[in-house]
Amino acid sequence: MFETSKLTEWLLGSGVSQTILELLIALCIVSTIVSIARYVVGNKTYGIYAPIILAIAYSYTGLRYGLVITFVVLFTSLLSYSILRRIRMHYITRIATNYTILSIVLILFLIVINTFGFGLTNMSNISPLAFISIAALSDFFIKQYDKKSLKGSALILFGTILVAVVGWFVISRDLISDYVLNNLWIIPLLVVINILLGMFKGLRIKDYFRFRLSSREENDK
Repeated sequence: MFETSKLTEWLLGSGVSQTILELLIALCIVSTIVSIARYVVGNKTYGIYAPIILAIAYSYTGLRYGLVITFVVLFTSLLSYSILRRIRMHYITRIATNYTILSIVLILFLIVINTFGFGLTNMSNISPLAFISIAALSDFFIKQYDKKSLKGSALILFGTILVAVVGWFVISRDLISDYVLNNLWIIPLLVVINILLGMFKGLRIKDYFRFRLSSREENDK
């Protein structure tokens, strides 16, 4: 769609594969989206790694399949960890046990999908690396669940998935990915944007609405 830029041609001819270049571009874009969500909107996530990996994994699995896998991973992890935390054992062994249980459940899940379908007949065609990437984030979920209340953990979980979905939407648009691929000057621009976000000290959108709601409640008293 866009004419390949000379810089992009040079990179592709210098040993950088297009797939790796596209993934690194996606990494820059999604990490910037996480920064904007955190410091402008006020949306909390499981750090920056979790939403990045989820967004990129969703670009390979498709959003519907990605969200289903995420739900199975979350439900299994929270349920198994709720039981395992009652057993006196080292933290790492508890996490390892959780991953083992999760692996068993995911195998059973794939068998059930293969048998009954449930509208997910292409599950077997999903990239194994994307599948495992989502499953590997179980550690992030249960760490927050261990530290915070169920409500607080659920809010951060929702924020993480929401940002990941926004990131998926942006990087999965061919128009956007092709444009950035052939206009790599955007990457240094994202560096500048993140530096400016790092120095931003104004009210976040979420805080603005919260303060506005609080002042309205005070006036109604």
